[in-house]
Amino acid sequence: MQIAIASGKGGTGKTTLAVNLAYFNGIDLFDLDVEEPNDYLFFKNAKEVESEVVSRKVPVVDQSKCDYCGKCRDVCEYNAIVVLKDETMIFPELCHSCGACSYFCPQEAISEVDRPIGKIISIKSEINLAYGVLEVGEASPVPLIRAVKRKIAGNAIIDAPPGTSCPMVESIRDADFVVLVAEPTPFSLHDLKLAVKVIDRLDLKFGAVINKHGLPFDGVEKFCRQEKIPVLGRIPFSTEIAERYSKGELLFEYRDIFKEIYDGVMELV
Repeated sequence: MQIAIASGKGGTGKTTLAVNLAYFNGIDLFDLDVEEPNDYLFFKNAKEVESEVVSRKVPVVDQSKCDYCGKCRDVCEYNAIVVLKDETMIFPELCHSCGACSYFCPQEAISEVDRPIGKIISIKSEINLAYGVLEVGEASPVPLIRAVKRKIAGNAIIDAPPGTSCPMVESIRDADFVVLVAEPTPFSLHDLKLAVKVIDRLDLKFGAVINKHGLPFDGVEKFCRQEKIPVLGRIPFSTEIAERYSKGELLFEYRDIFKEIYDGVMELV
């Protein structure tokens, strides 16, 4: 069972839900927000058990074989190759590792080498946690997200990147259930609607959790009722919760909320 925690925007409480849901229900946690992973901060006594470098294939050109015919440039859909009068240049940041340039090169002047794009760190505490750390300057986190997902075996809580772009889609597309976290504000409602459209296109089961419940805006509740989106739980608006989060502390006083959310997911699944 894979339960993905997602949100249409950052700052809604996605990490708060993911780490506490995993901890209080004894489920492995996978942080796929590889550009800014912070789930590990909540597990002070955790021990690192594995660190694995993740690479992807990028082309290199043997200039002594290249006749600058431009075939590699023509087949590259991502404009990662520029052919000059006396040099063929590769821009690995734009490359999507499709292999077309090396396959179609008439002179066999292009080969592929491994380019490190990040690493996967696995730690062990009361629960197991694996997360990715993307190298600075890498344009796409998707290959690293896929690598972290290959570590999933059995029940898992997936902390997806915020937003509705490719990293979020890649993180949730294989999930058995998606929990969308929203806060009662107009901005969060707008982005919740975008996230719902994405999940509908992926044909995934989903529900919502309202964080900072108690703020004076009922638009999110009304939207969920209108669209028949099950609200699985409400985390109260609380200075105490904000302080605990800022210190990287779990919410033991609210553990029943996270157990009820998990039970609600299991009933819907």
